[in-house]
Amino acid sequence: MIRNFGRNLTIDPARFCCPRTEAELLHFLDDNRCSNIRVIGRLHSWSQVLQAHDAVIDMRHFDSVELDRSGEEWAVRVGAGCQIKKVLESLQSHGLTLPTLGLIDEQSVAGAIATGTHGSGRQSLSHFVRAIRIASFSGDQRNAKVDWIQANESPRLRAARCSLGCLGVVTEIELPVRKQYSIEEHLQRYETLEEVIAQEADYPLQQFYFVPWKWDYFAQHRVETDQKRSWHASLYRWFWALGMDTIFHVIVCLLARWLPRRCTAFAYQKLIPQLIPRNWKVVDRSDRQLTMQHERFRHIEVELFVPGKHLKGSLHAARELLMSYAAKPGLENYTHHYPICVRRVLQDDTLISPASGGNEPWYTLSFISYARPAERESFEAFATELVQTMGEQFAARPHWGKFCPLTFDSVNHLYPQWDDFAAIVQMNGAGDSFANAWLQGLLNQTQS
Repeated sequence: MIRNFGRNLTIDPARFCCPRTEAELLHFLDDNRCSNIRVIGRLHSWSQVLQAHDAVIDMRHFDSVELDRSGEEWAVRVGAGCQIKKVLESLQSHGLTLPTLGLIDEQSVAGAIATGTHGSGRQSLSHFVRAIRIASFSGDQRNAKVDWIQANESPRLRAARCSLGCLGVVTEIELPVRKQYSIEEHLQRYETLEEVIAQEADYPLQQFYFVPWKWDYFAQHRVETDQKRSWHASLYRWFWALGMDTIFHVIVCLLARWLPRRCTAFAYQKLIPQLIPRNWKVVDRSDRQLTMQHERFRHIEVELFVPGKHLKGSLHAARELLMSYAAKPGLENYTHHYPICVRRVLQDDTLISPASGGNEPWYTLSFISYARPAERESFEAFATELVQTMGEQFAARPHWGKFCPLTFDSVNHLYPQWDDFAAIVQMNGAGDSFANAWLQGLLNQTQS
């Protein structure tokens, strides 16, 4: 029995494999040709995309990290099961890093690109994939084989960059690298959204928080810099590790699980803002500044990608919906207890990553609950209505790897290139083999 990080999904496979070589992987695929085959990573997902009950593969042993140089350009070839933090550690020894970083570094690289994992101020990691090696079946071919999808295969590569595991089993990924760099960061409070957005020109990597029950904003201003590491950077790291990643989350868990609901509004209006230092400018290495230890406390999350022109309207709608759920009686009540993280994501060159397409940057709105797994019904009701409402009003797309109640009708409305993706899956003969029941429901109806 396998359970995900959020404890909202359980996987009980009929057959399981944790291969160490491609030959072992291909042998397992051949033995399960008529089965539904899914791959699991680090299980840091809350979405139905993770569901698997037939043949399941864990690629954790595919964790190599190899630098490759073509002319003046460097790239890194990474095993599908390698955790992002291991890639960063390996690249750091050469003074290099990845072109973008998400909020956490616990995921496997293949899992991160399969669902469109992102940071703030740049495209998602999926966008940067140069080539990808996938094991799959092809048409009437009897045995599985493994091949590279290269940059000269543009439609297939754009599909493979974020494929939800539908094209086969990823074994290796090639990504560009860049010279390691430093980030200057500081926190600042604002009354209005317009004030925060006005800072983007000076702080293009910023992310900010819409504070519930106070309804103002805290911005995490970030910008690349050539300055040396601050002498007090270690103290800042301790502040985040102990103060924000630990003590603050203990307070949040108390609000979510034990304290009366009325304490939540009081905490955010009077207490928590006093704990956050402002204008403490610190320069440190990029991976230290851009990542958090968000995995320390079990939670569930829904995240929406909203076109930039709809950011203000979507935040207003989210506030109204949160207030309506906080006014519900009894078990229907959901009182939101965590700041709403907002990040700007540039458009991806993919078919179906949440930041694909469009003619302007996307903004992500993240809603997190630290309620006990057995007490999440009201959050899931809120999240389901949020996804439906935001999709209809603002063409908002839920993150594939988080709570994601998409249906066939909504996926075609939200993703103009979904038919192209479905056609490539069908052309490769991979849909029936590698898409789970939920994904087959989205793909098969499209194909018919």
